[in-house]
This record gives sequence, C-alpha cells and structure tokens, in this order.
Amino acid sequence: MKTYSILFADPDQKVHDGHRRMIRALRPDWNLLFAVSAREAMNKITLYRPEVVVSELNMKLEDGSDLLKAVQVAYPEVIRIVLSSEPDGESEVILRSTQSAHRFLAKPCKGEILLEQIEKAGSLRRLLNSRELLEIISGIPYLPSLPQLYHELVRAVESPLISLSEIGEIIARDVSMTGRVLHLVNSAFFGLPRQVSNPQTAVVLLGINVIKSLVCYVKLFFAAPDIIMPGLSLDKLWMHSSLTARLSREIATNLNSPPSVQEDAFLAGMLHDVGKLLLLDHPRYFSRVLQPMSGNSEKEFSEAEYKTFGTSHAEIGAYLLGLWGLPDPVVEAVACHHRPGQLKLEKSTVLVATHLANVFLCMAAGETAVIDPGIAADVHVKRLFDAWKKRAGVLYLESSRETA
Repeated sequence: MKTYSILFADPDQKVHDGHRRMIRALRPDWNLLFAVSAREAMNKITLYRPEVVVSELNMKLEDGSDLLKAVQVAYPEVIRIVLSSEPDGESEVILRSTQSAHRFLAKPCKGEILLEQIEKAGSLRRLLNSRELLEIISGIPYLPSLPQLYHELVRAVESPLISLSEIGEIIARDVSMTGRVLHLVNSAFFGLPRQVSNPQTAVVLLGINVIKSLVCYVKLFFAAPDIIMPGLSLDKLWMHSSLTARLSREIATNLNSPPSVQEDAFLAGMLHDVGKLLLLDHPRYFSRVLQPMSGNSEKEFSEAEYKTFGTSHAEIGAYLLGLWGLPDPVVEAVACHHRPGQLKLEKSTVLVATHLANVFLCMAAGETAVIDPGIAADVHVKRLFDAWKKRAGVLYLESSRETA
C-alpha cells in the first residue's frame, strides 16, 4: 500500500488530535504534518513538500490571501482538499474555493471517507509520468468556455424570464461549464446520495442563486481568449466534443444500457478532449507535439503526445476529472478513449461508446482513425459498426452545415 505525506491545516488543535489518532491507527506509515495557521502551513509545505494538503476554509496568510490559492500558485502539483465545517453550500467562500481546491469534504467526516478520498486522489497520479505536466494541470484554476456560449450564459442568468432548465441546456453544450458544475454538485457540501452525471440536473440541484454567483461574482466561467494555436481549432473542438457526446449516448442506448450508463456515456463524450483545453495556456506543449507530425489527424496527434511526453491529453483530462470526483466510468473512458487496450480489465460500456463515437466522428471528418482491436473483435458490438459509422456521418454533416 502506498504511503502519503499529508499536511492538515486547521485552527482547531482538537481536530488535529483526532486526525492524528485516526490515521495512526489505520495508516501508521503515513507521514503527517499539522498547522494551526496559514503561515505555519506554508512554511511546512515549503520545507517538507507534502503530496496532499487538507485545509479548513478561510485559512488566511498575513496579506489576506487564501492558503489553498497560495499553495496552488507556489506548489501546483500538491493535491488540495477542503475539509470544512462551513454549513452553507451556497456561501461565496465555498464557491470561490472551487477555483483552488480539487475535492471538498464536510465536517464531521468519517475517517474511512477521508482516507478513501486521499488515496483515490493520490492514485490518479499514475496517469501522468511527467512532473512538468503534473504541475501544469494541477495548477490550472480555470477552463475556458466557447465565447458565444459564455456570453449566452451571462445574458441568461441576468434575465428573469429564463428558466433553470434553459440555463442547464446552455451549460450542457459547453465542455468546461459541464465539468465545473459537476465538480461542485458532487462535492460533500451538497450531501447528495448519488453522483450526478447530467449537467442539466446539476444546474437544477445547485439552483439559480449558486449559478448566478458562479457566473457573476466568483467568475468561475470565462470566455476562451482569441488565440491562434497551431493544430487546434476551438470551434472544431467544441463541435467534436458535442457530437461525440450525442453519438456516445446513442451507442450506449443501442447496447441496451441503463439510463445511468447512457448519461455517463454522454458526459464522457463531452469531456473526452478536456485535456486539450487544459493546455491552451501552454503553446510550447503543442509546438513540441506538432513538430514531428506530418499530418493533423487526431490519431497522429495523440501518438505524437505519447512519443514526446509519455502521456496524452486523454490522461491529462482524466487526471483533472478524477481529482474533481467525477464518476469513475467517465474518468476511465476519458483516460483510455484513444487506447482502450491499455485497460487489462473488462472494458465498460461507457469506454466502448466513447471510443467508438470518437473514432467514427474522426472518420466522418476525413481523418485517419482505428478501432481498438479488442473492441473490434466483440461480435455483439461489431454488428452495429456500419450503422454507427453512418450515424456519425449524418451528425457531422448536419453540424457542418449549421456552422457554415
């Protein structure tokens, strides 16, 4: 079992005493650090470099800055978990913490749950074997939104005539907005009995006040900058993500999956390329990947990523979504949508649907794409390949006409 180095930041010494007793009993090999102030926490993080920081909200440094925000800037590779007694899931301090925290837990928290969350977040590191990429991904507070969808959302939340369901429809069309609202709604502060995979359901559960705060005050969403990135078209990325979500859900439906799996397939399709959005602020990544490429296909791009960094945007996106606590089948599908064969276990319907939807839509766009041999050998699935390929062509053609 892997050991972890963890720093707990909380002004209450009794909380530290409880954590020390619990973890010493259940995980005696873990290295524990404790701090009762933000300054003490930063000093110990600088000295000992823990892998995980578990902090109460409103831990402030001398200049008034937030502890987790400071950790995010100075040590972006550190996993940041909020463990708070804040009773109101709609409070601005909680909503603002979504910009710097990976996971949220509410006090009182059972020891087994706390340990599970730490181990689950820590285990995601196996997806990335590049420290450079780990620091880039863990430190990013925002994901850009498609400008027209962002401005449409701003107008919607300011209008008294727009319903929550209509706002949910806008958010469901955007990759980054979808990821963000699901990150928040699945946190412990909202105490839901099950994970939510549908962004429209998430919007209804969060309510109009929270959504308004996220848009107007917390500024969690923002429009993608007007940049030119060789090898990456944001409009095409959003269109491809949206179509992959639709086709992935149709494939899951055709495979007689229950509604919950269909929802996960849609979500995985929408978020499968979120790793590319994470790297928008790092053009050097794209230039190093594109340099050895002769074409511009999705398959060639991902292979160049593996050759250059030993990983790809698929694992990069899955790492963040896993830290955010999104459903495991979704994280798995995002991580392996280019290489399902790297999974030794039986492949989930969500992964199969996401992989095939991505492949068939790449083919529809005229790109080179290859179906995973293991999936291609499944007779039950293979019999529907022609129908799905045809459906991908129809979806791509319709979308191309709409955006022309």
